[in-house]
Amino acid sequence: MERESSAAAAMLGMAGFVVLAVSEHDGELEQAIETTADLVGCPTCAAVAQLHDRRPVWVRDLPSGGRPVTLVWIKRVWRCPHPLCPKRTWTETSPVIAPRASLTGRARAEICRRVGEDGAPVAAVARDFGIGWRTAMTAVREHGTHRVDDPDRLADIDAVGVDETAFQAAAATRSTSFVTGVVDLTRGRGPARLLDVVPGRSASALLSWMNAQDPAWRSGIATAALDPYRGYASALRSALPDAVRVLDAFHVVRLGFAAVDDVRRRIQQEQTGHRGRTGDPLYGIRRLLRRRYDHHSEKSWARLLAGLDAGDTTDEQLARTWVAAQELRLIYHAADRDRAQQGLYRWLAYCADADVPELTRLARTIDSWHAEFLAYFDTGRVSNGPTEAVNLLIKKIKRVGHGFRNFDNYRLRLLLHCGVDWNTIRATPIRGRLPRSAA
Repeated sequence: MERESSAAAAMLGMAGFVVLAVSEHDGELEQAIETTADLVGCPTCAAVAQLHDRRPVWVRDLPSGGRPVTLVWIKRVWRCPHPLCPKRTWTETSPVIAPRASLTGRARAEICRRVGEDGAPVAAVARDFGIGWRTAMTAVREHGTHRVDDPDRLADIDAVGVDETAFQAAAATRSTSFVTGVVDLTRGRGPARLLDVVPGRSASALLSWMNAQDPAWRSGIATAALDPYRGYASALRSALPDAVRVLDAFHVVRLGFAAVDDVRRRIQQEQTGHRGRTGDPLYGIRRLLRRRYDHHSEKSWARLLAGLDAGDTTDEQLARTWVAAQELRLIYHAADRDRAQQGLYRWLAYCADADVPELTRLARTIDSWHAEFLAYFDTGRVSNGPTEAVNLLIKKIKRVGHGFRNFDNYRLRLLLHCGVDWNTIRATPIRGRLPRSAA
């Protein structure tokens, strides 16, 4: 038999418990609770148990009204009335509060949600709940591991993107370490999701992760976007032989404008014997050189041309490289693959005729990625832009955590923040409707 629920029990929201008393101490709420079951059988002989003792247990729960909450569970100790029963006495238990736990189950789940979905620092969440960092991180592991290990998280994916991000910065005893991120680029599924992060940024690191996945999953990947790095290309070629590899447009355009910077620095060094300084004509237009031509105003055009006239004295090499970078960007605006291929052929010919070392090197790089470059137009213009967006979230978690030393904790927090669907119940808007309790 169980006691009838009350308003206080409804506010508590823990099935099988009732509220005995509520008090406030130094801005914290303290709620005395006990279980509702009055008739308990012996787990060994099934005889009706008798009350033997009561022992209070203090457990931290979710905050209420902006105040920390401590539950005082008045645990009952039961005794078997049969003298021959080996059980003698036992303490009642509940699935919502684990034995010897300092947090309720829902408090542990909320800690995991705040660290994962909200991206909050573990130390800050631990401070809010009055617990230590280790206790909070244990809750994150217990409630988060099954989420990131859920096989359904990798289901129904037909496009992926790969890119690297820094894990640990260089120090006196180590060099900068990187991780490879694999991102879901499947269209029509909402924002891009992080599938996993792998230590290192080599072909072997990515290949090992790919080979660990189910063969049926790998065969379902039709498109893979990547930056111009041969290690990733070889790994994708081996693990996903049927997938179309697409060279990311952002990285290609960045290579073009990086060549502009390289030519500008070389000319500055040849003319002045030092790096660019305030007052140098080419240094003064360094930002204008990286701007799209159609984003220039009349004033910026005048400044750009004046700077080139004053500083680009070596056969207009900087101007030619700038034109090539702009033309490379415009190839991505072609209506279809055939026109893009024609534009790429004209661009390569222009680079060959320009006779600029940096431009020649860039043209060789782009030509070596010819197939992946044009695959952009065969795959509905897939790009690694969503992957870069996920990289920003990765860097945010790294900043919030003030750096990481443990890769497993780093991976777990990244996947919880931008790799799983939380499906959190959101509050309904108050304005525009009556309260549910209104008659």
